[in-house]
Amino acid sequence: MTADGLNSVAPDDDEFDVRKFEELPARNVPISALSPGLFLRQSGTNAAHVQLLNEASGSSELPPILVQQDGCRVIDGLHRLEAAKLRGDTIIRARFLDCTDSEALVLAMKANSAHGLPLSNADRVSGAKRVLTAHPDWSDRAIASITGLSAKTIKSLRSRSAAGAHLSTKRLGRDGRRRPITAGEGRRRAAEYIMAHPDAPLRQVALEADVSLGTAHDVSARVRRGASPERNGHRVSGTRPAAVRPAGSVADVVTVSPGANNDTPLWRKDITDTPLTWAGVAPKVATDPTVRYTEGGKEFLRWMALHASDPDGWRAFVNAIPAHWLSVLTPIADSIGREWSQFAEQLKQAGSDALGA
Repeated sequence: MTADGLNSVAPDDDEFDVRKFEELPARNVPISALSPGLFLRQSGTNAAHVQLLNEASGSSELPPILVQQDGCRVIDGLHRLEAAKLRGDTIIRARFLDCTDSEALVLAMKANSAHGLPLSNADRVSGAKRVLTAHPDWSDRAIASITGLSAKTIKSLRSRSAAGAHLSTKRLGRDGRRRPITAGEGRRRAAEYIMAHPDAPLRQVALEADVSLGTAHDVSARVRRGASPERNGHRVSGTRPAAVRPAGSVADVVTVSPGANNDTPLWRKDITDTPLTWAGVAPKVATDPTVRYTEGGKEFLRWMALHASDPDGWRAFVNAIPAHWLSVLTPIADSIGREWSQFAEQLKQAGSDALGA
């Protein structure tokens, strides 16, 4: 990764795919040679999280940290570094990446969203401002996908930032395409794509047009009625309603990174209010080091895989149970239901206690 042609690199381009850096060779590095890093957290590292990682390292080897070659600055893994210091280690496993400071910033925020301890909302806002300064030509949704904030929040930050002023009439989207930033342009792109691809999932429409999933849904409904894609209520001359996929499929679900601001919940429901599922959140939970590298966390993942992967599977067996077993199985089902309710209440209480700590 170099600075050449950086402004043409899309935020979702392979150049910023954090997962591919796991393939880089790891080597032992003196801890004293490393620089603290990019300081994404205004309050510094979290002592409790460092202690958890320190305890986890006793039974499992933690992943190597990611370091910027120039200056030996830590891009990803500050808590692992602090845990190593707490253990009294003098060396740590690290992977080195030749990248610019602005690229390191983007990678640090994407890595945090992928598997790190979630940043606070204030930290995400601070990071977003830094990304806006480094990449003012990136679209609001592109920067939102990196920082875990909403596109609406990025737009607000841009309007208050001199660095976010319009440098041109186009911005670089997540897919590497430059698109006009005039009002209503995104809705028109979405409408054109829906007319050309009437069976395309709404997630695909949103990606191709670089608009939000909610906008894609609203535009598809307007196109289906033969109305203008913009919010003016006028019918579009010469157009016919397009056949669109019914809303509410799995493809409509949007998830965002932990730590997002209040207008972008941790795991946002889709447009039809489809309930959260273990299958939807399990991949993210499994990448959290405080779960993945602790015995209790591992047991929890195995237990949930057995008990929560098919919560509505019981529907297939209601009519398969003979009548003479109903009086026996009914109280068992009641007991299991009460246990899950108690589990949910305990989680709510733990969450309240954590917020109040």
